[in-house]
Amino acid sequence: MASRKVALTLFSSSTCSLCTTAKQVIEKVQKQHPFQLSVLDIHKDEACPKELAEKYVFDIPVVHLNDQFLTQHRVQEDSLLAAIKRFEQTGQVEKIKSS
Repeated sequence: MASRKVALTLFSSSTCSLCTTAKQVIEKVQKQHPFQLSVLDIHKDEACPKELAEKYVFDIPVVHLNDQFLTQHRVQEDSLLAAIKRFEQTGQVEKIKSS
């Protein structure tokens, strides 16, 4: 069975230190297990859909896996890798619980 295509979207801001950390963790996982990554700045109209920018303005960083909510605030390497592998096997996005 072929793996499902994985695309992560990180909703962030250039002034958010948690976003910087989340991006570093995501990129570390991406080096181990390649996938498509898009980073959208919620403060740039052309980069992020308005409804999502308004929804996530106080919750960034937020991560979507194939356009479905995965996690927010802190991204942990082991949890992210497990969620990606689970999606590839089952096609299901299982939200990562915040710790």
